[in-house]
Amino acid sequence: MANERADKIVGSLQIADQVKALKVRDLIADQYSNLNQIHSARDKKIEQLKAQKASDEKIVNVRRDADSRIVKLQSTFVRSLSAELSTQQTDAVKDGMTYNTVPLTYKNYLLMLPYLSDEEQSKIWSFLTEARDHAMNGGSSKEKHAWFNKYKGKIANYLAARGYDLKNEGVEWAARRDLNATSLAITESNRIIKILAINDAGKNESVRNLIAHQYQVIENVQNYRKLKSEENKKLGSKDVIDKADEKVWLDSKAKLDKQRSLYIGKLSEFLDKEQQEIVKNEMTSNGLDKEYTKFQNLLPGLKEDHKQKVYEYLVEARDNAMNVLTNREKNQWFAKYRGRANNYLSSEGYDLRKATEELEKRQKED
Repeated sequence: MANERADKIVGSLQIADQVKALKVRDLIADQYSNLNQIHSARDKKIEQLKAQKASDEKIVNVRRDADSRIVKLQSTFVRSLSAELSTQQTDAVKDGMTYNTVPLTYKNYLLMLPYLSDEEQSKIWSFLTEARDHAMNGGSSKEKHAWFNKYKGKIANYLAARGYDLKNEGVEWAARRDLNATSLAITESNRIIKILAINDAGKNESVRNLIAHQYQVIENVQNYRKLKSEENKKLGSKDVIDKADEKVWLDSKAKLDKQRSLYIGKLSEFLDKEQQEIVKNEMTSNGLDKEYTKFQNLLPGLKEDHKQKVYEYLVEARDNAMNVLTNREKNQWFAKYRGRANNYLSSEGYDLRKATEELEKRQKED
């Protein structure tokens, strides 16, 4: 069994030198065997002590002695591995001995909390690798997982102290993983990720998760705004209510603007500029391209600098439209900035009424 486990781990390392591969295989197999001997002797001794109704102190001493021997064994094992393998390969052996729990768990934290800071990511990774160092000495899967569960508790305490509501984050992450759900977050993220056609499965899930998370954030902020608006109705006069509603709206918009910047920044870690544009356009019903095409059809002689300015207005409209969920709200933002673009063009001497009449005439002729 030790050899089978060792062979499987070494196979994942892709060691070209077969002599080295066999040496590493034997190191790992010996480690499994040596650990088993210590665990078996420990468990047998504890069983005897319990049968003799020995004191807890004696049992603790047996465990402590076994742990001390295991620490020395691990130190020798890791040192021997490091003499044959790179740091990355040595870590891969540790992962192989612990069911790849570190990379899998770390990936899950990044999916559940996609906006962790570099410091927070580093701390979580540190906790998990420390758990791995203990878990690789476990005599059973139960012992190994117990170590990871212990350190997940430490991670939970750390993140809670940083202001994360892990219970709620866990619920929302579970919702994002239900690919058959009919919520807007799922249906839209599924639709957009299909258009992106990303070949890498890991990158594909990270991006889909980010898109779904963004829809959840927008929905949460909008729900909060609606709740506050209902509360504001109890404030008294219309002026007081209007001012309170305006403050809630501005606060919500500021929060969504900040979140949008974080979102685009995070997407840039996975997508190139063209792919980012696809996401932005798909989240806003391709309003930018539709509106820009209308301006070009309306004013075929539009100068380049004026085109650029109109396009800038529409990009700003798209940014705001990314903060809302319904087509009606998206269209309102494009209508608002279309009006600004019209005012700009009028100030530059364009006769938009005449241009509209000429466009209608051309369309009839066509």
